[in-house]
Amino acid sequence: MPDRSLSLVTDSRARTQLDHGLRQSDEIFRLLVNSVKDYAIFLLDPDGRVATWNEGAERIKGYKADEIIGHHFSRFYPREARESKWPDRELQIASKEGRYGDEGIRVRKDGSTFWAYVVITALRDATGELRGFSKVTRDLTEKRVMEERTRTLNKELRSRVSELTESQRQVELRTLELQRLSGELLRVQDEERRRLASSLHDDLGQELVALKLELDTAGRAFREPNKNLHRAETIAETALQKVRNMSYLLHPPLLEESGLLPALHWYFEGLQSRGQVRLVFDYRPILFPRLPRDIETAVFRIIQESLTNVYRHSESQDARIELIQEGGHVTLRVRDYGRGIPEAKVSMSAIPGVGISGMRERVKQLNGELRIARAEPGTLVQATIPILDSL
Repeated sequence: MPDRSLSLVTDSRARTQLDHGLRQSDEIFRLLVNSVKDYAIFLLDPDGRVATWNEGAERIKGYKADEIIGHHFSRFYPREARESKWPDRELQIASKEGRYGDEGIRVRKDGSTFWAYVVITALRDATGELRGFSKVTRDLTEKRVMEERTRTLNKELRSRVSELTESQRQVELRTLELQRLSGELLRVQDEERRRLASSLHDDLGQELVALKLELDTAGRAFREPNKNLHRAETIAETALQKVRNMSYLLHPPLLEESGLLPALHWYFEGLQSRGQVRLVFDYRPILFPRLPRDIETAVFRIIQESLTNVYRHSESQDARIELIQEGGHVTLRVRDYGRGIPEAKVSMSAIPGVGISGMRERVKQLNGELRIARAEPGTLVQATIPILDSL
């Protein structure tokens, strides 16, 4: 018997300690739930009436515990939802499925609304009997506003991107049109040079030839030398030579008849004979091939414009020209040894001088690249043009 009594006392103490531990756990859990401020956490009885209320619920919904406990939780819903008995339907779903989750509009005590995320969980005892529901609500208003703002910004961004894409397309179309017009302008310019060259050579040149013949004939008619007549013959001869030079510079016939190299040799000889500048001309391959007509014209004009700038602006007495054809490209370099480009004007768009824009446009039309840079001393003009693109 003493042993049995001792066993009963021990069991009683164990139950007491267990009950005390459960009460402590319940108290800790209650403190935990009540201290949560970001979530509304409360219990509903099986009929949907509020049974508990935490600090988070008061902050989110606006009710104090004594104002809401015992009232049906449907007052947190908009009027349309209450009239359709939707809150009861949520409890039915939670009871059947064990859990119900949703996002939607909820109503605060002051009538204002907010966007909430809600989870309702059915609470059953060990026998499966429904004892009530737990309800957790989180205010997602700020998150929803941010999401809506993000959607709006994304929509605006897509609209702006679409506008920029369309603008870019229009710019590209305008650029293509400008390139076409620029190419047409260069073609018209070359045709006009050809026409002027022909007029100078065929019309004015022939008139000067006829004038010189008349002066020669008149000179032979005089028995004694006539100084005035001789002077007129000299003037006529000089004018005739200048007209021929202008005609050839406007449109060198050798460029079409014999190709780039013969035209350049003729041009260089003329410059050096007039003492304008000393030239060194290197090219390779030695047997330089004929290039497409557009490229030969572009190279000749670039050399012509570059040497004109050397003579007018650089104060250099010497210039070096390199012409290289290899690997599907033709590369041209014109280098002088003068005062060079001012540091502040190294950018091509800032380089002064007539003909620079024309040089750049000719190379661009042929899908090439033109570079103008300081050469220490002097200036380097380099053009690289693909040959295959022009065939």
